[in-house]
Amino acid sequence: MEFSLLEYRRIALMSLWIGLIVTVGMVFALIPNVELIILSAFLGGVALGPRRGFIVALVGEAIFSALNPIGSGLGFPILYVFQITSVGFSGLIGGILSRFLTLQNNYMIITITLGLVGFLLTLIYDALTALSFPISSGMTEGTIWATLSTGLIFFVLHLVSNTALFGLFGPGLVQLVHRQLEMHGLMRGQHAS
Repeated sequence: MEFSLLEYRRIALMSLWIGLIVTVGMVFALIPNVELIILSAFLGGVALGPRRGFIVALVGEAIFSALNPIGSGLGFPILYVFQITSVGFSGLIGGILSRFLTLQNNYMIITITLGLVGFLLTLIYDALTALSFPISSGMTEGTIWATLSTGLIFFVLHLVSNTALFGLFGPGLVQLVHRQLEMHGLMRGQHAS
């Protein structure tokens, strides 16, 4: 099986992005409710398109969660699957929104869009990971709500921090990603896959 030079460059970029997701996860692992994995996964989708962005986010989160210094996700299979799935979804959404973000010239619309996207992706992540414990332990509906309400303060802090990170830094990072892709000849045709 022979690849073109462009394909080799895309594979290298995918590998680098997986490393970025894992590294960012490790660096911020000990800071409660502040993480850059979801934003990094989203930007991976922006850089690589929906399919490759999904794969990169999935693999990056799988490695980080397995090696997490606070505790490996491998000990909690449902949590592990939910973490990987929700971060993978972030990469997919980044790829889907990439063209819109490239064509949009209104900075305020980009900022609001990215803040909203950050909020929704974090909400999905928090909801799935919070539900993993009650689902795996066979709790009833009443205890599911108790579990969710117990973690409410952490969810709110996580939602606020990711909404701010996406809204404040997202527009500049998306521009930077697109500039780098253009500079290295990786922009054309990336959204087809």
